[in-house]
Amino acid sequence: MDNPKLQNLPVINFDQENLQHGTESWSLARNKVRHALEEYGCFLAVYDAVSFKLRDSVFSALEKLFDLPVETKKKNTSDRLFFGYFSNDRDPSIHESLGIENSTNMEEVKKFSELMWPQGNDDNFSGIIHEYANLVAKLEQVVTRMVFESYRVEKLKCDSHIDSITYLLRFNSYEAPGVDEKTVIAPPHTDKSLITILTPSQVNGLEVNLKDEQWIPVDFLPSSFIVMAADALMAWSNDRIRPCLHRVHMNANARRSSVLMLSYHKGVLHIPQELIDEENPQRYKPFDHLGYHSFLKKEVQTGQHVQCDAIKRYCGV
Repeated sequence: MDNPKLQNLPVINFDQENLQHGTESWSLARNKVRHALEEYGCFLAVYDAVSFKLRDSVFSALEKLFDLPVETKKKNTSDRLFFGYFSNDRDPSIHESLGIENSTNMEEVKKFSELMWPQGNDDNFSGIIHEYANLVAKLEQVVTRMVFESYRVEKLKCDSHIDSITYLLRFNSYEAPGVDEKTVIAPPHTDKSLITILTPSQVNGLEVNLKDEQWIPVDFLPSSFIVMAADALMAWSNDRIRPCLHRVHMNANARRSSVLMLSYHKGVLHIPQELIDEENPQRYKPFDHLGYHSFLKKEVQTGQHVQCDAIKRYCGV
């Protein structure tokens, strides 16, 4: 039976008042962020710093990107699993994804644009994507500061952590099967980042799995993003935060696009001493976050599926 208490995800407003550190509004939002990540693994963030005009420009740019020939999109390569181009093995039209590493850096965005459009792109793709990436990165940094502060991890550690973050911007395209019954286009998974911030096009389909194994559809609000905890944040928090298990489940006869901002630590992540005590012994060893993708790549190459407990195999005590 459906549990009505779990039908709606927490909604947290990140307006200017709530973004002022040290205010009562900040403290209230901070506590809501921690509760949401511990109980749900995710929440909806209302964040109007990204205008509707910019959102529309991003998704218009994505339409032209995914309309490019597959041979062109395959030039988006990376040594890290899930960082470059990948698609459905049987039919690329079902699901395609591309990524821009270090996407808050204009030069990296330009390199991607020049790779996709060697003759030039007159639609200011680089400017649009770079502006979007930096605005969403600011939201990720606010969420990170709230998480650190809520666990009383000292500010210097938080500053050092944020300085060591790199952002991967991923573009997803899902082609619906056009059938009456819903079909799982992207199977259940957790992300391998610290935090993932996602915004969809007009076609929904994202579902998240709650503690009682109930799948619920995500109904996005205007100006909202879904903020999801991922594997590395679970490990960093010593299992206090649960990663968001999610999937794409849809039947609309249309293309569904989404943009994901994923944060990665460029060095070794350590579980803060503030999160280790007698009741919560250390459950993870310090780990190389980007090295986690090398570990996953080896698992895939040996025929294993990337499971939701991979982080425990990688660095669990």
